[in-house]
Amino acid sequence: METRGVLAPSTAEEAAREYGEAGPAAQVVVRETAKAMAFDAAEYDERVTSDVIETARDAIFAELLVVNVADRSTFEAWLERSQFDPDDVVLLGGENVDGVVWHPVPFAETVIAATYHEAVDAAVSTLRRNAFGRVYRGVFAEADGGEKGSRVD
Repeated sequence: METRGVLAPSTAEEAAREYGEAGPAAQVVVRETAKAMAFDAAEYDERVTSDVIETARDAIFAELLVVNVADRSTFEAWLERSQFDPDDVVLLGGENVDGVVWHPVPFAETVIAATYHEAVDAAVSTLRRNAFGRVYRGVFAEADGGEKGSRVD
């Protein structure tokens, strides 16, 4: 089993804290990207909105989530040893595909998983966006008093 990523929050509070810490990084990434695109001050002020920075923060957080990569039998053995029930798994992709990537979310009592045949990097990225949209976005909306949207990336 291969593990990718650095964020594996075990509580909603820890997830919200990590998400908050991604905010300054998102601002720097957006500012430097706009500079590389030669935005002048007026264009920057017009185009770089709080929604743009929030989207960058969402993407940074999601792309840092820990994802396990293995074959189906390894995933099933992990699931059997874990505190999760098979009913806790949200599986994206085909049942008969051998490669599986997954991200457990203990505080939400769920595991988001996706199958892949050859494109493991694409599966990892898809899984992270789905974990963010299906679980973390709602957690952060609650922490913000329900202000965040409910789209699934």
